Amino acid sequence: ATRSRASAVSRSMTSSSPQGVVFALGGEKKFGSLVTRDAPRCSLELGFQPMVWYALRTLENANVLDVFLVAAGEVNAGRFQTWVTESYKGACVIQVVAAPEDADSADALRAVQEKLTTQNVCVVSGDLVTDVSLDDVWQTHVTKNASATCVYAKRRAWNTVETKTGRPPKGATYVGLSPDHHLLFAGDEDDVDKILKLRRPMLRRAPQLTVRTDLLDAQLYVFHTQTVMTLLTESNNKMKSIQLDLVPALARRRFAGSAGDEGLKSEENFKNADADASDTTANSEASDSTELMAAVFGESTIRGDDESVANVASRPCVAYLAPDRAYCARAETLSPAYFEIARELASADAAAHLLGRPGSKYENFVDVDVTIGAKSTVGPGCIVGTGVVLGEKCSVKRSVVGAGASIGSGVKLINSVVMRGAVVEDGCVIQGSVVGQRAVVGTGTSLRECLVAQEYEVDEGEDFRGETLAEKRH
Repeated sequence: ATRSRASAVSRSMTSSSPQGVVFALGGEKKFGSLVTRDAPRCSLELGFQPMVWYALRTLENANVLDVFLVAAGEVNAGRFQTWVTESYKGACVIQVVAAPEDADSADALRAVQEKLTTQNVCVVSGDLVTDVSLDDVWQTHVTKNASATCVYAKRRAWNTVETKTGRPPKGATYVGLSPDHHLLFAGDEDDVDKILKLRRPMLRRAPQLTVRTDLLDAQLYVFHTQTVMTLLTESNNKMKSIQLDLVPALARRRFAGSAGDEGLKSEENFKNADADASDTTANSEASDSTELMAAVFGESTIRGDDESVANVASRPCVAYLAPDRAYCARAETLSPAYFEIARELASADAAAHLLGRPGSKYENFVDVDVTIGAKSTVGPGCIVGTGVVLGEKCSVKRSVVGAGASIGSGVKLINSVVMRGAVVEDGCVIQGSVVGQRAVVGTGTSLRECLVAQEYEVDEGEDFRGETLAEKRH
């Protein structure tokens, strides 16, 4: 694969800087008609750049420059390769790698297993937008001699967990932390049915813990390469997700044994020990408990020898909690995530350092190659990309307009995203909506809280509320 050649930058890590892996795959269903074979999800534009650019910038800022970009399938890999070759201007040296089309995040690591040569590897989701210092995460990882250091951040106001009395929090990530921020367990809402039960071996050896449900798993990790790849190899491809399979396995393996135990116990031994140590319990209750433990902590898929288990158990799995002031969000859904991040990137307090360019005195970001007609206005909190043409008497408020888009005269854009190459004809009113790449919105149309699919044409004079406008698939 072709590589993008990097310019020299000052080194922020040591000479043992890790390699980086960006996994740009999965999640297409949550973006509906905006995602096509020509436009993978992580290639969709956020601000002035494709979504994946922000993940690469996070690595570049920490001087992690030897990077593998893993895409799902040869077609998507080809799209990213074209962007890297023709458009990417950063310092990372990028090799695009094709994983199977149904690959998940752990499969991305398998796809580059033979290419990983450094002791540690930084792994980041291609939909992450953050200013968290990877240097700080790296220092935590090295200081703790960790098998994994996982970044968690407070959720954005638009991404809070939904709670109801008597029910587990909807959309929650369950994170169990020791006082020194060792990760004791990790799970999601599918792992818990009203009651979260914790394993006795863990509680015996880590009696103090805090359970958090207000944190976002940023999917930004530093892994000890040998430890992680050994687990993935021995799992016989049963581990698919880093978040849901690999990290929980690393956390629970911390309790697989210690020098003070009577030998190293396998996961099955622990399950038997739990049953023997339990108070008098009905067989049905014990069975339910075992099933719940398997759900929370994952099935025992690893059957290595004592030496490999000891190597994993000797290294803690660590949680790095992002500072409250840090920006950290994942564009994992179209609404609200992608829509809200697009608007937040244009806000005065976040955009300049995230976008990598200064804002204007008007608190917006308008490319120098934009044509603005007479009496048109672009308000604060807006991003207008290169080559955009605005007709006369346009009003753009808290919106993002992608490169090459054409906005007719008398158009009102409010809290909306108009993507690259789209056309909005004269007299349209678009509020709280997303207009896909190369879509056309006909003259005098009104859209409120709508999604217009890529290349879809909306007729003149239409009035839609809360609709998804796309060609019917046969």
